[in-house]
Amino acid sequence: MNKLVALSLAIGGVGGVMTWIYTSTPLALSIPISFIAWACFVAAGGNNKALSSTITAWLWGAVVAWLTALVLIPNLGGLPAGLGVPASIAISVFVLIYGTKVKAFSLAPGAVYGYAAFFTAFLAGTDALQSASLGNPLILTALSGIAGAVLGLVALNVSASLGK
Repeated sequence: MNKLVALSLAIGGVGGVMTWIYTSTPLALSIPISFIAWACFVAAGGNNKALSSTITAWLWGAVVAWLTALVLIPNLGGLPAGLGVPASIAISVFVLIYGTKVKAFSLAPGAVYGYAAFFTAFLAGTDALQSASLGNPLILTALSGIAGAVLGLVALNVSASLGK
């Protein structure tokens, strides 16, 4: 089978199964967040090293964003003329990128994607920053990202099997 056809079938099939799982079972993770992590994994090389670096950097980004929403934004909100949120983002993004000097977090795009994915979930509306549920954007982002990266690995393995 042509490699592009094999890859298309694998990604479409695994993406369809993922969507069914997320929409038809209690595992209601985020489809867009999982696809972003999946793409990050593939862009990072699509191998076992890429899987671990995607997941750890993704989690780093999500945790930095969560701490920003939980601690920085509420405490800098008193700055003049709406500068609290921009200052919070500037500080946290500095920490986010500087933290990529740690080998486990060194995939900077993965860290940025995790950070952005958290704020996507957060801005969709939640007050559950300390909840131990999928209503907490940190938990939703972490689990959706891990699942997306793992499903990316599954899709590449299926594609390799079909494309022989």
